[in-house]
Amino acid sequence: MHKVRISTTTIKALSILEQLNALGEARNSEIADALELPRPTCYRLLQTLCEAGMVLNDSNTHVYRPAERVLALSCGFEQETWVSVCAKPHMKELGAELLWPIAIATLSGPSMVLRETTDPDSPLAVRRYLPGRRVGLLSTATGRVYMAYCSAQQRDILIQVLQKSRKPEDFSSRNPAAVARRLRKIRQTGFDTSRLQRESITWGAMAVPVFARGQILASLSARYIRKAVTRAAEKDKLLPRLQETAKRIGASFEASSSESMMAAV
Repeated sequence: MHKVRISTTTIKALSILEQLNALGEARNSEIADALELPRPTCYRLLQTLCEAGMVLNDSNTHVYRPAERVLALSCGFEQETWVSVCAKPHMKELGAELLWPIAIATLSGPSMVLRETTDPDSPLAVRRYLPGRRVGLLSTATGRVYMAYCSAQQRDILIQVLQKSRKPEDFSSRNPAAVARRLRKIRQTGFDTSRLQRESITWGAMAVPVFARGQILASLSARYIRKAVTRAAEKDKLLPRLQETAKRIGASFEASSSESMMAAV
């Protein structure tokens, strides 16, 4: 059989598109550094993607963003459509109340994937995260909440997979005793928080589980500037609203599933 010559340029371009989709928006230097590509090469491929209509470039800020045409690439791929039906309305309501960006994520392999966010509607989202962004299982509140409430069997398998990972965000899996203590604390409190330093801003995040029929379905989270939300506000306002919204999403999922089953009878 004739050996096909693989186009490494195409692979690089797809990697750039995937990275940009995960970040939501980024400059050439950020993408090049993340993928360990020469900046001139990354810039040339970004401009090619712009010409193809897959990427948009802000000439004033030099920031690149995925274009709407990227959505066409997902045609034929069955997404978790329940998110749009069951979660999105409740997320929009909570986002309009709190103004901070809200996100819902589900497990996908050894990481979590944001299925829906209110970033486009949030006036306080400095960097907008879009659906499709992957986040770590043990390096984020979103991931740790899922790990805390999934079955013990699933958790053990995921930790074994993470222990083989070379990503720095997964290194904590090599200390299973510490991981077990952190996850046990999350089950006791019902939520988790994390911090992220980006440029000169310290961001905070709080995540809670979304349950359906006694099993964890997803993680619901809010992202906020750490200095703008006091500890008291986290506990007295943010946490109860997140938990209430998570319950509504779970109830909507159960009702939607029941209706689908009845329709199939």
